[in-house]
Amino acid sequence: MDKEFKVALSLYIVLLVLSTILLQFLAKIVFLTPAYISGFFPFAFLLLPYILFSSGFFTSLYREKMGGSIVRKILFPAYLVLIYSIFSSLASNFSFELLIKLLVWFFGPCLVYAFGTPPSDEISVKDIMVALMLWLPIEFGKLAGFDIVFNKDITIPALPFAAPAFGLYLFVILRNLPDVGFSFKLKGNDFLMAGLGILMLVPLLIPLGTSMGFIRFATLDLTVWKTLELLLGIYFMVAIPEELLFRGIIQNLLTRSFLGKKGKLVPLTIAAVIFGLSHWNNFNPPDWRYVILASVAGMVYGFVYIRTGKTTASALVHCGVNFLWAVLFKDTSG
Repeated sequence: MDKEFKVALSLYIVLLVLSTILLQFLAKIVFLTPAYISGFFPFAFLLLPYILFSSGFFTSLYREKMGGSIVRKILFPAYLVLIYSIFSSLASNFSFELLIKLLVWFFGPCLVYAFGTPPSDEISVKDIMVALMLWLPIEFGKLAGFDIVFNKDITIPALPFAAPAFGLYLFVILRNLPDVGFSFKLKGNDFLMAGLGILMLVPLLIPLGTSMGFIRFATLDLTVWKTLELLLGIYFMVAIPEELLFRGIIQNLLTRSFLGKKGKLVPLTIAAVIFGLSHWNNFNPPDWRYVILASVAGMVYGFVYIRTGKTTASALVHCGVNFLWAVLFKDTSG
């Protein structure tokens, strides 16, 4: 058991405790009441692999125990489907249509990788297929309804926990892709680069966004608990999932293609533009100004990922930007 695993396990326990406290103070959901049990257990079961897959010791052990068995390779997606089936049935929001979509989403990419994996040092058609199969159903809202239900008034999406765990399973365990950079064993330089990234983006994005008439300042209204909820929610439910996809997987794979033969700038730029385009449909109607701002931000996120080698570090920058957006420009609309 290495230090990285201990860090991951400790973080998991801390997050469970903080979540219990936030549920009490913000949602008035008391520990071990039916509402708490209904939502907290599926949350805990989905969060566990998400956090533990940050440990090289754990992922190596998992890969070793799995071996070449096709049956063992589909046990993890079966685990995720089982969580949805059991807890959605208990919460009375089970959907057979969604179950079918989840079965296709979970098992399809696994089967692509299950029958032979590409070399770890180069991109392949399989990699592109799996990345698209992972991302596109989420991007176009085809898995809506996969939720964690506490009661009829409080529901949170399950995908921000299931998707990164599943993506890590596909690319770190099945694919054994190097340099994904998912580790919570952060060093001083990682925080320094993250801080530098935020300092680079603030004087870029705010003048650019205001000059385009896209963002406008809002009244600051925060409490301590709300601030903590925002930071944890943004970091673990938005920043890390997106950084894993666009930096740890897409930028990483592009760097391993012919595009990365002469340097890292071209893969970084392409990944940043793809990241920007993924924000096209975040407003209704779609707004090209958001695409530009997100692409600029993606360049800096990718830069921090290159300098630190960690998506958890670039996610700190991503979290900082999104937090400032949520606090200072919450009245922005497309």
